[in-house]
Amino acid sequence: MKFRSITMLIALIALPTLVQAADQSATAAVTERAIILQTAGRGQALTSNNQQYQVLPGARAVKSLAQEAPQQTLARAGGGKLIETKGSFVVFTAASQGAASVTSTNGATSYPTVLNTRTNGIGILPGTLSVKLKNVDSAAAVAADHGLDVVRVFSHLQTAFYRVKPGQDVVAAAASLSTDTRVTSAEVEVIEHVAVPN
Repeated sequence: MKFRSITMLIALIALPTLVQAADQSATAAVTERAIILQTAGRGQALTSNNQQYQVLPGARAVKSLAQEAPQQTLARAGGGKLIETKGSFVVFTAASQGAASVTSTNGATSYPTVLNTRTNGIGILPGTLSVKLKNVDSAAAVAADHGLDVVRVFSHLQTAFYRVKPGQDVVAAAASLSTDTRVTSAEVEVIEHVAVPN
């Protein structure tokens, strides 16, 4: 009984120190993330789903394979420093800053990333565009004229979803579509919140 009381007393004395150490560790992680994001640079601005974003030219995302640890994903993608994980995606620093294009290296598809200017959250650009058309019958012609692949057309919504080709800048593609007289609006898809199964 005496031993148990002493153990509880020691635990209560150590608790504030443990909490303080955890707080310092969390603060250090937030500071490190901020420094890493600063070195990732800032590129073009874009709006998606009423949120403002800026392209992070020095940060990319790669999807992990089943049962693959983040460091294994990074090695498969060619290295870089881990920024964070988002569901099955690993967000990391890129060796060089580049365009907002989907690329493939050593069988690993790499996606451009953006920073939400309000929440400071990182989003992933999968290379998909949501485009409102004045006439949905022009969906295939619009895709051909802009070098895009048609993913799906929703006639009742006057909307087409397009995917950029590998190496094609998704933000530049949206800007080009916005100047097309057949297009009402063009928006880049951003994956910012990834559901993780239990």
